[in-house]
Amino acid sequence: MEKIFEIQVRKVEKPCFVKGEESSGIKPGDLCIVEFTKGTQDYARVWSVLDSSHQDANLTISGRIIRKLTEQDMLIIKENDQLKKDAFRICNEKIKEINLPMKLIDVTYSFDRTIITFYYWAAGRIDFRKLVKELASIFNCRIEMRQIGLRDEAKIKGGYGICGQEICCHRFLKDFEPITMKLVKTQNLPLDMSKISGLCGRLMCCLIFESKMYEDEESEQ
Repeated sequence: MEKIFEIQVRKVEKPCFVKGEESSGIKPGDLCIVEFTKGTQDYARVWSVLDSSHQDANLTISGRIIRKLTEQDMLIIKENDQLKKDAFRICNEKIKEINLPMKLIDVTYSFDRTIITFYYWAAGRIDFRKLVKELASIFNCRIEMRQIGLRDEAKIKGGYGICGQEICCHRFLKDFEPITMKLVKTQNLPLDMSKISGLCGRLMCCLIFESKMYEDEESEQ
């Protein structure tokens, strides 16, 4: 019997839905190999397994789970992690040569090495057609450029917050929620940005965790 799984390929990619066999025994938290509808194979983390009430929901299915990650798969992923170091260096060199106003943040290889994705930050739109053309000729595969924000950079790189814990976005958050100054005021926190900002320089994601409790208290007064 088929099930629908919610998965996430990279920390900064949006979760998506794929199909898979119930007999696979794959559960939330597991890593698996997925074949996407565009023909690419990549590895992903399972966030949830949808129950029967969601099976007929109007969901976009992006691919199918092939198998749970094996030891051999892990070796390939480690090899890809080594390859991406060279790709990062080469791309950075090309960015400087072409003089593009962008900061390279991360590089990932798809599991089957058919796609290399370069994640970057820039203040505005970048014409990177020349860069993509040169990278494609060097690596002989499909090149994708993804512009990301400051919060995404922190999510990729990780680090420790003022609480002493590993930052939430890197450790367990699936996606970002909007954090506003209203949350700060509702919780009567000091308006000192150094105390309420994360490593990304934006308001800390954890401000939303207890917001409902404060809102409920405020409504009861």
